[in-house]
Amino acid sequence: MKRLVFLTIIILLVSISSVYAEETVVYFFWGNGCPHCAAEKPFIEDMQEKYADLVVQSIEVSSQESAQLFNSMAQAYGTSAGGVPMTFVGDEFFVGYGNYDNTGIFIEEAIANCVENGCIDPLSKIETNSETDDISLIQLLSLAMVDAINPCELAVLVILMTAILTKFPKNKNKALKSGLSFSAAIFIMYLFFGILLITGFKFVTGFTQLSGMWFYKLLAGFAILMGLLNIKDAIWYGGGGFIMEVPMRWRPKMKEIINGTTSIGGAFIVGLIVSFFLTPCTGGPYFVAGGILSEMALITAIPYLLIYMCVFISPMIAITLIVYFGFMAVEDIGGWREKNLKKLHWVAGLLMLGMGIAMLMGWL
Repeated sequence: MKRLVFLTIIILLVSISSVYAEETVVYFFWGNGCPHCAAEKPFIEDMQEKYADLVVQSIEVSSQESAQLFNSMAQAYGTSAGGVPMTFVGDEFFVGYGNYDNTGIFIEEAIANCVENGCIDPLSKIETNSETDDISLIQLLSLAMVDAINPCELAVLVILMTAILTKFPKNKNKALKSGLSFSAAIFIMYLFFGILLITGFKFVTGFTQLSGMWFYKLLAGFAILMGLLNIKDAIWYGGGGFIMEVPMRWRPKMKEIINGTTSIGGAFIVGLIVSFFLTPCTGGPYFVAGGILSEMALITAIPYLLIYMCVFISPMIAITLIVYFGFMAVEDIGGWREKNLKKLHWVAGLLMLGMGIAMLMGWL
């Protein structure tokens, strides 16, 4: 439904712009309470009076549809919708406005050039097909799978289940509820981390005016680095003085916290706390995913985050159910993890490396 509304707006704007085929169309995105936007508005009005063939699409970005249009247009110009005001004229875009710079002069020069020589309608640069969304979902699911098979995530739940079953050996219902409670806490905390991550990326790209293309390449480079570090652990575990898991010096404290769990509510609280311990070993894929999702409006990115988190905690749910139904003892799961530790690093490393190379080469 949201996509239908968005596409309808695009079609309507294209229809409107076609009426003014011989006119220069400018897109001016602004926000309420933005002082630089307020300063640019009179300037834009002066431009409309000065150039009879100028058509201005003035769009306030607070609604979901206008924010999505803003984000799509920014992406089409190779940048990110990091902040307002942002003005699109022909093949150029301008961020910010103030008496302290020459932005107004540059905007007027671009308008004058378009009026004299003709320019494209900025809206025509937007590709309104579903390929981008499909690719984003493929990337997201791949990163979530890498995160889900991370050895330290499995280790933490095994430690919790062992602690619960040691204290209550015959109470599998308590182990089930504790495992689900712990997983729910991880889900909530990582969702919160994801929102912070996306917001932070939006701020950084808006503040630095880093173009979408270069930002994407940086994310690709980071994914490649994370992949190589996981492969390093698969070949030379602990080499270089570190591993892509919970740092060794943190583990005693983490185990102490988990072993102190005696209730279902306690498992939830422990999950909230332990999520901070997990960040160093699970943060790589999530960091890349947050960067990719920061190109979207936050309200659009949240459903993707929810999908990511469902994949991320799926091994936790699976282990909890396996232990509850008696398919495997928790000790056997722990033994399987230790036996296949390097294989897990191989899988995670190769997936991250492949993802990074695909992003760098433009295949994704």
